[in-house]
Amino acid sequence: MVKNKNLSLMIAALTLFGLSPLPINALEQRPSKEIPIDEFVKETLQFAQVGNNQMNVAWYLPLEVFGAPPQPVLVIAVVKAEILSTDSFKFASQVETQKGLKVTYTDSSGKSIVLAQAPKNDDVDLFITEMKPFFTKLAGKFGEGMWFLTYKNVDASGKNIVSPYKPGKLKVSFNGKSGTRQPESTVELPLNSLFVPKLCPNGKPAHISWKYCPWDGTPLTVK
Repeated sequence: MVKNKNLSLMIAALTLFGLSPLPINALEQRPSKEIPIDEFVKETLQFAQVGNNQMNVAWYLPLEVFGAPPQPVLVIAVVKAEILSTDSFKFASQVETQKGLKVTYTDSSGKSIVLAQAPKNDDVDLFITEMKPFFTKLAGKFGEGMWFLTYKNVDASGKNIVSPYKPGKLKVSFNGKSGTRQPESTVELPLNSLFVPKLCPNGKPAHISWKYCPWDGTPLTVK
C-alpha cells in the first residue's frame, strides 16, 4: 500500500524546507531522494480499530516535507469508517468526521495544547488539490473517505507550534457514537525518516531521538 514509485519520484524532485536542528545533537537532514517512503508513511499514518466494525485513520501530513514553505496551519487527513464487510466500508461525512475530533500537541517539556480548527489558505488548498490523488492512493480503500482537515499551527509570536523536525507528540482523538472517547492515534516526533540515521557501535541504526545505544549504553553519533 505504501510503495508508490510515482510519489517517491515526486518527493525526490522536491526541495525540503524548514529544517530546525534538535538541540541534543547536530543532526543531518536526509537528501529528499533518500527519504524512505515506507518509513515516512508508517510514522505518520495511524490506524485505530474500534471494536469489530469501526476503523479510524489519522494521517499527519507535514507540508514542508513535500517542498512547501512553512504554513500557519497543520494538515491532517482523517477517515472515519464503519466496516460493513471485509472489503466494504461506509465512510462518515466531513461534518461527522470532525464532530468530537480533537488534535493535541505535547512538546518536549510536557506542555500540551489543543490545536484549533482553521481554514485552508490558498497555498494549502492548492497543495491538497494537487497531492490528493497520491495520498488517497497510498491509503488504499480508506482514501475514498479521506478528509483533509487544517488546524492552527502558529503561536502568539507567529512561530510554528508543531514541526516534524522537533521532539513532541501529535495526538488525534475521535469520539464514538455514544460520546465516549475512542482510542487515540499518536505520532511521535521528530520523524526518524527525515534524518540521516544514527548508528550504534554494533552498526545497527538507532532512532534519531535516542541519545544512547540501547544495546550497550554508548552515546550515539550521526552516520
